[in-house]
Amino acid sequence: MDIHVQQLFREGSSLLQSGNPMQALICFQNAQKIVPSNPTLHLHTGAALHDLGRYEEAVASYRQAININPGMGEAHNNLGNSLMALGRFAEAADSFLRATELMPNSPVPRTARATALQALGKVTEAEADCRMAVALDPSFAAAHWNLALNLLLQGKYEGGWQEYEWRWRKPDFTSPVRHNDIPLWDGSPLDGRTILLHAEQGFGDAIQFVRYVPMVVQCGGNIVLECHHQLVSLFQGVEGIQAVVPFGAPLPTFSFQAPLLSLPRIFGNTLQNIPSDCPYVSVASELRKRWSALVSPHPSELRVGLVWAGKNYPDPLRSCCLAELDSLAADSITFFSLQLGSGAEEAKTFPTKMKLVDLTDQIHNFADTAALIEQLDLVISIDTAVAHLAGALGKLTLLLLPYAPDWRWLLERSDSPWYSKMQIFRQKQPGDWGEVMSRVHTALELHATTKIL
Repeated sequence: MDIHVQQLFREGSSLLQSGNPMQALICFQNAQKIVPSNPTLHLHTGAALHDLGRYEEAVASYRQAININPGMGEAHNNLGNSLMALGRFAEAADSFLRATELMPNSPVPRTARATALQALGKVTEAEADCRMAVALDPSFAAAHWNLALNLLLQGKYEGGWQEYEWRWRKPDFTSPVRHNDIPLWDGSPLDGRTILLHAEQGFGDAIQFVRYVPMVVQCGGNIVLECHHQLVSLFQGVEGIQAVVPFGAPLPTFSFQAPLLSLPRIFGNTLQNIPSDCPYVSVASELRKRWSALVSPHPSELRVGLVWAGKNYPDPLRSCCLAELDSLAADSITFFSLQLGSGAEEAKTFPTKMKLVDLTDQIHNFADTAALIEQLDLVISIDTAVAHLAGALGKLTLLLLPYAPDWRWLLERSDSPWYSKMQIFRQKQPGDWGEVMSRVHTALELHATTKIL
């Protein structure tokens, strides 16, 4: 590289590392105008494009790097990452495999390949790749994390919960490390001392694992719960909690702490002893009255809540659209939108055949959502927090899952050990919601005619 190209490359690399991919891309592209056949410039251009969400262009850039230097393992690995983002899992697995051949001592491509294989339903092969990556570098947190998700998906909870603790060592983990200056509770008797249980990750995770509060109470603890502010009102009704504090607010003094998703490991839970009593969240009487008044003007033989979309991260394939649910329409059913955030506009703009009531402008937090769900006969939801909320309320829930499910739903089952009134409808082919809706339609007809709730 000449001096000007080196300067552009250094500047672009610094910008990319500091989280400014757009300016980094400009630097790399300017350098390419001077040296168009340098594979390293194409590699870094691809990285900037990937960070900008321009995955097709990133793929093209990585392929250019590979055409110039077929032995560049990092380009094959990065190509796999962009193919993963595009949902092209088989191609991604092939790219990661080539990267493992070129970088045999690195755990990175083998860990990534495990993710691709799991998305393809090749769970056993994915586990083998995870274990190989861990053997290559026992300190590589991403490999342990992928192994945890794989074992939990298979129902191998004893090993899965142990590996799950590696989440805190992942640099890009979605939740910050909290309260490390306070001893982590190990399950010993608390003898009246105060323990802080704190939520992590998403709303659904908090709702699913707040079920462990009664078990901590049985160990003699006074419980303070720290969580997202949207969940405070809901969790104030969980029996056994002395105080619920939103993230960022002052906390009382406590002797021990535990993240909610560490409790299954602390209690040694397996598939056979999951605390599965539902409901374990409830609705305050004043909210019940308010939502009864809001729902009562919409009489129906069957009232059904709907959620069809979630955030793209971590799983863009879990969502469908309201149009794909339209085949569920029936004269005897009134549907109620429970959709907030991304996709909510479809309830107002899609010309659906179904009778769809949208009261979401009255929802202020999860306590309101719970109160609305309580007024319904059942809920149909993709894998999102509302599915957990409906399950936690003991409401009949029809869960719609993509071909490669999240770990908590296990494999092949049509029921869930976490929620007693949940029925699971899984895609049999990747991306095929039509066949799923056909089975859901049959189930809905049964509930509409027999009203078995």
